[in-house]
Amino acid sequence: MVSFVRTPQKGASLMIAWQCQQQKIVVVGNNTIAASRVFSALEADANVELIGDKDTMCNELLVRIERGEITWVASEFQPLHLHNADLAFVCLRDQDLARQIVKVCKEKRVPVNVADMSDLCDFFMTSTHRDQSLQVAVSTNGQASKLASRIRRQIASALPTNLGAAIQRVGLLRRRIRGSDPSDAASTRRMHWLAQICEYWSLDRLAALSDRDMEGLLNLYNNDEGYESLEGAIMSPLPSASQQLDNIPTEMTTPKTGSLTLVGSGPGDPSLLTVAAVDAIKNADLVLADKIVPAEVIALVKCDLQIARKFPGNADAAQNEFNQEALKAMAEGKKVVRLKQGDPYLFGRGGEEVLFFREHNYDVKVIPGISSSTAAPLLCGIPLTHRGVASQFLVTTGTGAKNSSAPLPTYDAKRTDVYLMAIHRLEKLTEDLIRDQQYPADVPCAILERASCADQRIVYGTLGSICQVLDSVGGSRPPGLMVVGWAINVLKKESSGLEGVAKSFLDSTANEGSKFHNTQGILALHEPEGVC
Repeated sequence: MVSFVRTPQKGASLMIAWQCQQQKIVVVGNNTIAASRVFSALEADANVELIGDKDTMCNELLVRIERGEITWVASEFQPLHLHNADLAFVCLRDQDLARQIVKVCKEKRVPVNVADMSDLCDFFMTSTHRDQSLQVAVSTNGQASKLASRIRRQIASALPTNLGAAIQRVGLLRRRIRGSDPSDAASTRRMHWLAQICEYWSLDRLAALSDRDMEGLLNLYNNDEGYESLEGAIMSPLPSASQQLDNIPTEMTTPKTGSLTLVGSGPGDPSLLTVAAVDAIKNADLVLADKIVPAEVIALVKCDLQIARKFPGNADAAQNEFNQEALKAMAEGKKVVRLKQGDPYLFGRGGEEVLFFREHNYDVKVIPGISSSTAAPLLCGIPLTHRGVASQFLVTTGTGAKNSSAPLPTYDAKRTDVYLMAIHRLEKLTEDLIRDQQYPADVPCAILERASCADQRIVYGTLGSICQVLDSVGGSRPPGLMVVGWAINVLKKESSGLEGVAKSFLDSTANEGSKFHNTQGILALHEPEGVC
């Protein structure tokens, strides 16, 4: 049983998105605050009834009454105005009258918000940024509404453009995927598949999804290698590697003036790119990028960009697709950069690509990158070797060809093991290590996610508990890797406990155990709307 359970930090409000379509919302007041409440209610498609003196009413409310957007009921409040009301807003300078109205609301069980009187509120209004279906709400729990507005503006200024459009297009894609594979049994597959689109595609690219793009994605979803429909029908497989290569025109197999450079993009932070890597990206005519290359690195690309469609079961076909695109571009004399996460030769298929293009008479330039296998532990505060604890370290993969099991090492207490491509089959991997490879269940284990990025996270526990700990904090966020060994505990403070989550063991303000202070949102990984 996992001992790690998050401790609630008391004093928060329950942040929800209340569906108010066609509900009756009563607003008492005639000032600009009342107008703001009316506007928020109208955006939620509510039926608004206004109570306030027209003679001193602000112009915005008068215009809305004249347009028929809201219903003006009376100049003064009466208890009968709350009949069948779902919510009430009180926006009055007269605090005694406001308290009287609140008392009636309580008697009639109508939730009420009172402007500038937080002690009377059943709920607080948030400072909200809106972009189509996107709503970002900031609340200071009634403490500092003006500061909430400033925080909201700062958050909104940092958001990418076209975010609302991206959400609309992803919503449409989600509905089309559900329509193509509607069974309840397929819900987990739909969720995981769409989550990868949301995680790895740039927001600009998601916003620009065309109907043709969606058709291609639907075809990709329905034709994963080895995928059998949960409705019982066998889907058509993707073309084999030889079939795809047969489609490459013959003239592409002879060398032209184009070139190809394999570039390692490092763990994620653009500042960790080599100078040679930055120069190659800037001078490229076409960049073919791995899907796990972070958006911050992708933002450096100013030429044509394609991102690999490597989803579960589709890795080989996506690799062949990129090979074909590179051959075509080089035949046109273009400078092609193949942008790969980490280092191209460390579980990055870099050697395979060099051999492939050599067969087509192209020499490939390779620019090394910092590998996450060593950089992620360093950035997270885990020394791979430490005197008296670990005298060696091993880098291996947790996944074999076509998502199969990989050969696994036998346990060595003086070694730190780094497993790449392991998180998606974490449960099976940890079971195999404990059962077959003599790993003790209590050996320290850590999942390192998005190392060097702003949302870097460590989820830690033991090899026997790590799956449950990861589930308890909302699941994984790729890219990530697994570290196993006693070196994990070297820089981790004793007060951090056996299981928990942190940003780094180097940070004196990092989270300790189950306290979860100063998380900066790194735990917010749940999909609030449920399955896809």
